[in-house]
Amino acid sequence: MKKARVGSVLRAGIISSAVVVGCLFTGQTAYADEAPRVIYSPEVLNSGGPGSIGEWKQEADGRWWYRNPDGSYTSGDWQLIEDKWYYFDKEGYMLSDAWVDGSEGKRYRLSASGDMLVSQEVTVDGVMYSINENGEATAKETSKSENELAAEAYAKSVVSQITNVSMTKPQKAEAIYNWVRGNMTYTTSGPKSDEAYSALYGFRRRSGCCYEYYAMSHYLLEAAGMPNIPVVRASDGDHFWNLVNVDGTWYHFDATPRRTGGRWCLVTTATLRNSWGAHNFDVSAYPQTP
Repeated sequence: MKKARVGSVLRAGIISSAVVVGCLFTGQTAYADEAPRVIYSPEVLNSGGPGSIGEWKQEADGRWWYRNPDGSYTSGDWQLIEDKWYYFDKEGYMLSDAWVDGSEGKRYRLSASGDMLVSQEVTVDGVMYSINENGEATAKETSKSENELAAEAYAKSVVSQITNVSMTKPQKAEAIYNWVRGNMTYTTSGPKSDEAYSALYGFRRRSGCCYEYYAMSHYLLEAAGMPNIPVVRASDGDHFWNLVNVDGTWYHFDATPRRTGGRWCLVTTATLRNSWGAHNFDVSAYPQTP
């Protein structure tokens, strides 16, 4: 159990790394008036005297806090611990995998372990940020729309849950096919808008027509490292599926279910001809399959 609270001034009389007045916490973002800044050396900030060290403590609910050598703890503030910056909420618990917003629009990103990220690039919710040596994060300019970034982020989250590093690409494709088939309900209506909007429609509503099945599969396959392009039925332009590149070889991938049954996960054009009524297309206009 925590005992003595520190706040913005350490009990030993040393001003902490960042004085915070009226800290606010909203979701996974903390708002701080100042950035982390070194006033004294890490040795002074982390020491209660010669030979003294602090100690990490974990509560029964999994939250962490840091006990300073004198028994106090930091709340609503930054603290430098073993050369890494950490941010503690108003109750004194370490934040992790979160943003801390400082003054003048500056933002700082905390890792899953709680320490502030520095000198690297990181993608959060589909947006890439460049983080400098002071921990200040800047969103990198991108030509992608908000829907595209959101669809990519959603797809990456799904793929991370249904695949693992030991799986081959064909195995990952199979897992994606099964996930789409198992989580979607086919309807004859859907936005049939741009890929990103249609993919999000399917991800969120778990229903849609063939274009939503195609769009979701597109982002999921891309997230698993398999580039793919759309194939359009030639007879009426009213059916869509994926042509996916798996380790340099192209295969058809159509997760849309049909009343007559059928499974088209990494199949060749020759196999697709068995359902040519649904899958007729201009073969010469697309990469060849085996």
